[in-house]
Amino acid sequence: MFNEQGVGSVGFGDLARRMGVGRATFYHYVADREDLIFRCYQRSCEAETERLDLACEADAGLPQVLDFIRLSLSPEADQTALITDTGVLSDGPRTIIERARRRNYDRLAAMIGAGITAGNIRPCDEQLIARIVPSILAFSRLSHRWLPVRQAARNPDAIADFIEFGSAASRTQDFSLTKSADDFSRVTLAGFGDQKIADLKMEQILMKGSQLINRHGVANVSLEDVASALGATRGTVYHYFSDRDDLVRSCLERSYEIYDAFVDYALAHGRTGLEKAGIVSHLNAQAMVGSLQPVAGWMGLETLSQVSQKRAAKRMREVFARTQGLAEEGIRDGSRRQHDYKAVTLARAGAYLWIPKWIEDIDQPSPQKIADEIVTLFNLGLAVTTRR
Repeated sequence: MFNEQGVGSVGFGDLARRMGVGRATFYHYVADREDLIFRCYQRSCEAETERLDLACEADAGLPQVLDFIRLSLSPEADQTALITDTGVLSDGPRTIIERARRRNYDRLAAMIGAGITAGNIRPCDEQLIARIVPSILAFSRLSHRWLPVRQAARNPDAIADFIEFGSAASRTQDFSLTKSADDFSRVTLAGFGDQKIADLKMEQILMKGSQLINRHGVANVSLEDVASALGATRGTVYHYFSDRDDLVRSCLERSYEIYDAFVDYALAHGRTGLEKAGIVSHLNAQAMVGSLQPVAGWMGLETLSQVSQKRAAKRMREVFARTQGLAEEGIRDGSRRQHDYKAVTLARAGAYLWIPKWIEDIDQPSPQKIADEIVTLFNLGLAVTTRR
């Protein structure tokens, strides 16, 4: 149920109704809701360790990574909870989960490093890729929460193929982008005289609120937290937003507007479908690492009213439809190879939307470097050769 509806919206009562038992039943096994979440997350970490163990039976390097990918998208993996929000845990349990996750990241990084040494994985930053790949896999598993059932079917083989070989039809297609995502910030001095002070303050609140939500999760961020982070009074934030739901709705809408601006820029400056998709991905990755940081589009939906959830999901589908259009353009113009672009376009968004979940593991993270790693993975995959 956590995977279906989000951690923030599932309580003992919901679980009891699903299982046809009384709420008191749960107290025989767990102390409280936090204990239940902790145990689910702990089991998820253990299951991932088991998948890494199984993957180690394959040849070193790329074969092991590909086996891990397929195991992570298996029906058995769906029986474990996605670790979407450790902020709901108190310090002790959260530390246990974060340490276990880092151990698994390190093991995957070691697999990737072994592949680089063996010559079957191209040179890359193995610590970054060891976080980006699981992010893609996790986001693929979340797709059903905003896509119609008929469109939500995963294609594990297509995703494994994408991570192995990328989307580019040719490995000679170079990509680079110097445009900064910060250029899209609505908090700038340019045109300040024409911008109302109220609009500027609201944007500052939305930016800080988005950063806090991305880092700690919706359930763990209050308007008071936003005010404190801004060094503002509680009344300042409440002047613009009536409650947390109001803030979350506005943060989500801001994020969709930013995503649309990235696509508009790509359409204006990209030469091929592949390059346009690369521009969008690069800007999105930069934004999630840097200060712009739109709230990850999948976060917080379960906390909203049904009407607001439907609107937010609709906006997210619209954004994905635009990026899917770039994939279709790339296949038409020959810059992108033939593959299941629908499954890939959805899953790969996790590479940047999941960044807030692991960015604190990285010392002095560079928006440009992380964005470069992500787009290179998208275009070339991990293999040193093209798909035959």
